[in-house]
Amino acid sequence: MFSFLKKAVPVSLVLVSVGVLSACTTGQEMTAKLTAQAEKGDVEAMVELAEVYCGGKNIEQDDQICGMWMKRAAEKGHVRAQYMLGRMYELGLGMRADPVQAYKWYSLSAPHYHMSQTGAETVYAVMTPVQQSEARKVADEAKKTNPSKQ
Repeated sequence: MFSFLKKAVPVSLVLVSVGVLSACTTGQEMTAKLTAQAEKGDVEAMVELAEVYCGGKNIEQDDQICGMWMKRAAEKGHVRAQYMLGRMYELGLGMRADPVQAYKWYSLSAPHYHMSQTGAETVYAVMTPVQQSEARKVADEAKKTNPSKQ
């Protein structure tokens, strides 16, 4: 009655396997292309590459490489990258947890990204008074030299 499954299942497994392998190749090619663009200074490519490494999309997840590219984009004023970097510092993803740095990056993106203000307030609330003072100073200095760009 279901004899067609004997032939159909192996063929479908082969098709799925070929699709997975081609997706992996495409993912590697995409990563190589994004890396080349990011190394040339393309900020959007930096953010996309960081997200690929953070999410492990078609490549092995690597929070340190994610953090490196996210920081490069954030330093160039990319608002979403600044927010994401703040989040990474807050949670210690790909780098040592650092509430002062988290506050800095949240503060830089806060005027353009509403979630950043919430992040800054949350991190600030759990800091010691010494950390709060340092965080305000670091954030103020960063705002002078690293303005956010939408």
